[in-house]
Amino acid sequence: MDFPELRRELAKTVEELYREKMITATGGNVSVRLPGGQGFLVTPSQKHKGSLVPESMVLLSPEGKAAEGQDRPSVETPMHLKVYEINPTVGAVIHTHAPFATILGLYDKLKIPPFTIESLRFIALPVVPFYMPGSLELAKGVAAALDNNPEAQALLLRNHGLLAVGRNLRQAANVSMALEEACRMAVICRLLGGEPRLIPGDQQALLKPYLGL
Repeated sequence: MDFPELRRELAKTVEELYREKMITATGGNVSVRLPGGQGFLVTPSQKHKGSLVPESMVLLSPEGKAAEGQDRPSVETPMHLKVYEINPTVGAVIHTHAPFATILGLYDKLKIPPFTIESLRFIALPVVPFYMPGSLELAKGVAAALDNNPEAQALLLRNHGLLAVGRNLRQAANVSMALEEACRMAVICRLLGGEPRLIPGDQQALLKPYLGL
């Protein structure tokens, strides 16, 4: 029970996010649900994210326990497990310290307006208050936000970054990168001043099915 293909995919996803500067040297974590309820794979704690290989990934039991002899799993493992618990359709969870998403989460009134097609995914973006990393309070806060916003594909963690979910690693990575780009554009628009031109409301409704919303 080693799951080499998922290990390779997880390592490749982490490498991609690190290259895009969304995951820092030791900040951020990624996990994937194993098929058939066999458990999870998650990134290790405090290991350089740009150097992880498939064998670096920590195998967790269905109960979230890591076997002896492995590296310590990410401190945010409880948060990942809680997301999987409340939504059985989620196959992958990504938490990054993406800079523009982190900046946007610091401001109550700095929202993502519907100014691009991709931004429509995030105009009602939940924001979770700050809780200590790795804490049960953070896990519960994330779970409550997703439970209250069942259509949400992502959320912001105040003073901490972003969290994205998907049916698989590719989808979760796409969502996290789309969110960071939308946050970057929102920050730039605010710096430029004035009000950006928005997608008309009737056309927003037509575009939502295209985005799976």
